[in-house]
Amino acid sequence: MKNIFLTLFMSFAIISCNAPAEEVNSDLPTVIDDSELVAIADSMYDAMGSNDVDAVLEFYADQAAWSFPNGVNLEGKDAISEMLTTTMGIWDIKREEGTNYLALKGSNINEAGEEENFKILLSWGGQTFSNDDTSISVPYHNVLFFNDENKIGWNAGFYDRTKFVQEFDEDPIK
Repeated sequence: MKNIFLTLFMSFAIISCNAPAEEVNSDLPTVIDDSELVAIADSMYDAMGSNDVDAVLEFYADQAAWSFPNGVNLEGKDAISEMLTTTMGIWDIKREEGTNYLALKGSNINEAGEEENFKILLSWGGQTFSNDDTSISVPYHNVLFFNDENKIGWNAGFYDRTKFVQEFDEDPIK
C-alpha cells in the first residue's frame, strides 16, 4: 500500500514540476525548497555515521515507522532503536556524494477526520555499507515523511538487498 502511495506522490511531483502554478490542483502535494529537510536528513545520517542511536532517534516521531524492501515494517521508536543498534553494530553507513533530493508538502484527512499537514523528502543516490570484512555500495532510494514538528513519521528505503543477504547466514533485518 505504501508503494502505491509513493508512486502517486512521485506522479504528483512530476506533474507539479511540469505544470504552471496556476494549473496545479491545490489538493495535490506541491514541490517545496528542500534545504530544511535535507539538513535534517544530513544530521540524521551524521548521527548514524557516529553510531549514535539516541541522536538518530531524536529525529523520529514517537509513532514512527520504517519500511524495508524485504517487506519488514518496524513500528515505534523501540523497534527502530533495536534495528539501528543491530545494523550500526554491523555496518558503517555512508551516503555517497551526489545524492539527489525532491521535497514536497501537502495535507490529508486522518482517520479522525482531521486535516494533517506533511512534508516528504525523496532522495536517491549511492550508499555504502562497510565494515572490516566487506564494503557494499548500492543505489539507494529513500522516502522520509515529516510531521508538523519536522519529526520523521515514516522512513522507507528502496534498494537491492541481494548483496546484504549473501553476507549473512540469517538476514539481520527481520
